[in-house]
Amino acid sequence: MRHWLVAGLAPGTWTPRRVWLTAFLAFFILSAAWALASPLTSVPDEPWHMVKAAATVRGQLHGTPITVITHNGTVTNHVPMTGYRLPTAYSFLTNLHECYFNNAHVPASCARSLSALPGTALAGSTAGSNNPVYYLAVGWPSLLSHGPLGMYGMRMVSAALSAAMLASAMVTAFQWSRKRRYPMAAVLAAATPMVLFLNGSVNPNSLEATSAILLWTAVLSLLTDPQPELVPRLLARAGIATMALLCVRQLGPAWAVVIVVCAALAAQSGALRDVIRRPAVWLWTGAVGVVALGSIAWTAKFNVLGTGGATTHPSLTFAVAAKHTFGQSVVYLRQMVGYFGWLDVQPPFHLAELWFVPVLALMAAAALVGKRRDVAALALLAFSVIAIPVLAQGRQAASLGYIWQGRYLLAVAAGLPLLAAAILAKREARGDRLKRAVPRLPVAVTGVTLVLGLLMFYTTLRRYAAGSSGSLVLWGTAWTPPGTIVGVVVLYLVGAGLAALVVLKSWAPYPGAGVGGGDGVAEGAPTAGDAAASATVAMVAAQALHDRAAVVGEGANGSAGPASVVGEETSDEDRGAAAVASGTPL
Repeated sequence: MRHWLVAGLAPGTWTPRRVWLTAFLAFFILSAAWALASPLTSVPDEPWHMVKAAATVRGQLHGTPITVITHNGTVTNHVPMTGYRLPTAYSFLTNLHECYFNNAHVPASCARSLSALPGTALAGSTAGSNNPVYYLAVGWPSLLSHGPLGMYGMRMVSAALSAAMLASAMVTAFQWSRKRRYPMAAVLAAATPMVLFLNGSVNPNSLEATSAILLWTAVLSLLTDPQPELVPRLLARAGIATMALLCVRQLGPAWAVVIVVCAALAAQSGALRDVIRRPAVWLWTGAVGVVALGSIAWTAKFNVLGTGGATTHPSLTFAVAAKHTFGQSVVYLRQMVGYFGWLDVQPPFHLAELWFVPVLALMAAAALVGKRRDVAALALLAFSVIAIPVLAQGRQAASLGYIWQGRYLLAVAAGLPLLAAAILAKREARGDRLKRAVPRLPVAVTGVTLVLGLLMFYTTLRRYAAGSSGSLVLWGTAWTPPGTIVGVVVLYLVGAGLAALVVLKSWAPYPGAGVGGGDGVAEGAPTAGDAAASATVAMVAAQALHDRAAVVGEGANGSAGPASVVGEETSDEDRGAAAVASGTPL
């Protein structure tokens, strides 16, 4: 283990495989910490997704219509649900969180203590008509244990699936041909605390958001940073991400279209045409098309979107609902960052609002350095984040009421920092002030997002353990998460440390910056030839940086080196090679 860590910190030793594994561990640990810190069913709709998952893996795709009584404070509701015959513990999930819901001063210790009870009972779910693919993937731990252990197991499986998506997004950013720190930091910014919170639960919204982040990075890499040798892998990542996005939630097809259109608008000239010409594109398009047709058919057959229902709110015309929704736009943006629990646990000290500072900094810098087409793509995406809820809820409010939540649009909004980072990676800043400020953004974004994420995690844990008015020092609290409070906080710190490590310390030369084949992105451990190539490049770059007018011809050992002219401005490759040699994050 010690040798692995030492090797990971050495310049030029990181490979895509190591980046993926480290990023997977980071995101899985962060998500697992949220899974342990959040009481069972304290996540939106989780009791019904747990019931649906447990039923699906038992072959119960269609249940029995039942009515379940729920309580919201003093209000009693009779909710129509789909009932499934499951182990008895699942019948208590719907009402498990009600004693502390919307009462921030009451810790989660008031909830019933679950155990693996004998026998079976009818358990209700409002997710009965949902596509079963996600539930098949995460529900199998419920077969191993009929109580809380199986429920936490489902959370961990969901966390692992989402962590795999985010790790693939991170390695895609790592393989950028230049300025990789921008997209790598943007992946952290896109994986908001709300994303990690959902990752640690049984809710298909988590896989929807993380697969969209992977799709954003893969498509942006294909179109804004074309590298022919990486196209097959990028197409595979984009294809897998798209199929997951299409399956897990009913609006997946719409989100996939928005992502591809915005990325295409920011594409380099001719990049889209070159990608479309590849036969592999059409193979993946066919596979995605089959999945899309199946998903759309399921949604239409079971009316998952709830369209065409009776008008139960006649006063909510399109104009009225659209105006109300537009007025809630800022609230929806905050919810994308961190309204935890059933939207009843809001971070104190404006922590959610502070998250927008690094994201807006990325977007502002991209608008300043990008061309008109880049800015148009960014503006279209920002407009979509505001307009989509207005149109969607305006259309459905008469039959469904006001149901929109910010997390529903995470798949689209995650593209804001990622698109901005892609623009910054392909454009050069103009003006001395921008040239000094813009390169500092990756470190600033990484630091701010990780610190804010930790604070939101801790304050949410405090709310459940001691109530919002409890002591800031969580000692002897009324509720204790599995693994103890100290254990889950340490777990989160380990995950955050690994995330910082992979973004800021995963060194490797850029493609084309090496001599003799050491491009730093090939699979496998670095060879002696890679090290020698990196050393040669470092000497070339150092000489270029010293006199700013050097023509590099023959290497010191007599081998032919790349002929390049370094004039008044040093090239990105020279700066990258010099940074590799000196240990400076690229």
